[in-house]
Amino acid sequence: MLQTTRRKLKKWSICLFWFIAAALMVWANYNRFYHNNYANYEKAVDYGRVREDKEVIRPVIAAVFYQNEQTKNKTLSGYLSHWNTNQPKNPKMMIVPQTITALNRGDVQKLYHDINQSANVSAVMFIGNDSGGEHKSLLKKNFKAEIEFLNFSEKEVFPENKIDEFISQGGTLLIFGADFYDEDNDKFLIDEAVYLAQKHAYKVRVFDEVDTQLAQALEDNYASWFENGNEVNELQRQKKNLQEYLNHYGHDILQYFTMNLELVDGNDAIWPDKTPETYRLFDRGTVYIRFFSSGNKEVFSRAKIGKNKGIIVAIVELARKAVAKKIQPITAYKIYLLTELEKIEKDINSPLINYLETDDGIYVQYKGRSALMAADERPKEETALMAAIRGRAKIPEDVAATQMDFYRFKTVEMENED
Repeated sequence: MLQTTRRKLKKWSICLFWFIAAALMVWANYNRFYHNNYANYEKAVDYGRVREDKEVIRPVIAAVFYQNEQTKNKTLSGYLSHWNTNQPKNPKMMIVPQTITALNRGDVQKLYHDINQSANVSAVMFIGNDSGGEHKSLLKKNFKAEIEFLNFSEKEVFPENKIDEFISQGGTLLIFGADFYDEDNDKFLIDEAVYLAQKHAYKVRVFDEVDTQLAQALEDNYASWFENGNEVNELQRQKKNLQEYLNHYGHDILQYFTMNLELVDGNDAIWPDKTPETYRLFDRGTVYIRFFSSGNKEVFSRAKIGKNKGIIVAIVELARKAVAKKIQPITAYKIYLLTELEKIEKDINSPLINYLETDDGIYVQYKGRSALMAADERPKEETALMAAIRGRAKIPEDVAATQMDFYRFKTVEMENED
């Protein structure tokens, strides 16, 4: 073959290679955007975390703490003494003491009076568990506005859509009546207020000692300020966020999972349109699903780990994978959403089981092999646990545990039995 011919073939081969690569890239991206299934920036384990630009000025939450035992500079009075130095002009939400006493009545009245003077409030909604109580007279005295009282208990479904519609309007003020020291009765109201604050990216004004932590608060979880000193590790925090995520989107996740599971193999997958209502379904996350046949026999399990996929994308893909395998009729399934993996720094002489809490799953890696077990399927005894890990990951018996990398994680679950 002539040298010029070889050069031409080489040139055309290179051009053909790059053409095919470009075509595949265009096809892959077209497929992603056609189905609108690209993952969000947000992670499901950070559900509720404020990620908006820190420089954007947002309306203010005035989270007002009050306890009889607190010293003067930590009470509502001490807080209000600094109110006029940097008074927010557009407050949208507050948490005030549900119980009005002789000690806090004047302080709450001053708070209402000062907000009415500084902001143009045309409508007030008070949410509590006793129809407003003495707050009714204080609000009517200090606000020349339409006032609605919403009696709400923990057993009822929180009217999130109604609240969102209310606070989206200009001139509205939402007030939660909750006593922070009465955890049993009012903690759920505080949690709902914190959730709304996170959802709408409000900044928060609390006591002087935490004002200096505002910048950190925007990157951390608001809820950590309301834990009353209880220590919560990172995996527990992520698990709590995942549970909140499922509380709001679990029904939609199951709906798209079952639709794709019932779809005949060969048909195109069913994807949700990415709308404001379904946008968070595409938050990034790790999904693990177990499929069962009659007699509760597990026939297939698969996880999407380290793929950086949206939750709903992993859910749909795993459903279609189960259909394609056609092992046995699927009568039940269990869906797990995983926290991030936390590496276990295991001492050579310590049993692995000592590093695991009761709700910890385990993930192991050895060279190119890996295995995963959720908390409810892992053995509770060391010898059985290591045997199960080796069997599932196909790790030979002569491989020492020191050569394996172990990770723990927590899960929240959804399950269904037909």
